[in-house]
Amino acid sequence: MSLLARSKALAISIKPACAILRFMQLQTSAYIPGSSIVHACDARVKVMLLFGFTISLFWVDSWVGQGLLAALFVASILLARIPVVRVLAMGIPVYVLAAFTVVFASINQQVGLGLGVFYGIRMILLVLASLAVVLTTTSSQLTDALQSFLRPLRVLKVPVDDFAMVACMALRFIPVMAQELCAVHDAQWSRGAPFTDGSLLKRLSAWSSVFIPLFVGMFRRADKLSVAMDARCYGLDVKRSVLRQPRMNVADVVSLVGGLAFMAVVAAFL
Repeated sequence: MSLLARSKALAISIKPACAILRFMQLQTSAYIPGSSIVHACDARVKVMLLFGFTISLFWVDSWVGQGLLAALFVASILLARIPVVRVLAMGIPVYVLAAFTVVFASINQQVGLGLGVFYGIRMILLVLASLAVVLTTTSSQLTDALQSFLRPLRVLKVPVDDFAMVACMALRFIPVMAQELCAVHDAQWSRGAPFTDGSLLKRLSAWSSVFIPLFVGMFRRADKLSVAMDARCYGLDVKRSVLRQPRMNVADVVSLVGGLAFMAVVAAFL
C-alpha cells in the first residue's frame, strides 16, 4: 500500500475519534461568552436563584405552577441570548431518564401517565436551569461564589480558600481529562486498537490501552499541581487576596429579590 493510501485510511479511521473529541469539547467547554444582563449578573445571585428555582420546582404540584416556572426559565434563556439548540442538546441524557420515568409511571397504575409526564418535565427543567447557569458563568466566578458562601466558616478555622481552590481545580480538570482521553484514544486507534472490531469482550479490553495511560498522565498532572500549590504555601493558615472582589450592584439585588419573590408566590399558591 502506498503512503498516500495509508494516510487516507488513517484519516478515515480517525474521523469517529475526532467526532468524539468535538462532542466532548462541546460538553466540557460549557461557558458561552456574552454581554447580556444574565452574564453580567453576579454569580452568587444566579446560584441563589437556581437554589430557589429548585425548591419551587419540587414544591409546586400543579401544571399552572410548573408552567410559570418553565416560562421563567425560557425568559432567562432569551435574556441571556445563548443558543437554545445548544442548551437543549446538552440535556439529551436527561431526556432519556425522563422518558424512562414516563414509561415506568405509566406502567404503575398508582402513579399514571399524567403524573409521570409531570415528573419528567420537572426533571428536565431542573437540569436545563442548571445548564443555563453554567453556560452564563465562568468556573472562576462559580469558585468565587462558593468561596463567598463559605466565608462565615472562617470563624471555625475552616480552610475556605483551600476548598474553593480545590473546587476550581476540579472544574478545570474535567476538560483537561476529556481532551487527554480523546488524544490517547486517537493514538491507540492509529496503532490498530480494536475498538470497533471483534467480540464485545475484545473491544472492551482494548479500552485498557486508553485508561491506563490516561490515569498515569492524570496522576502526573496532579503530582505537579501539588508541588506547585505547596510552593505557593497552600495549606497554611494565611489569608489570600483576590484581584477583583465580587460585589452586588442594585440590579443584582433587584433580580435576586424579584426572582425569589416570584418563585415563593408560585410555590405557595400553586
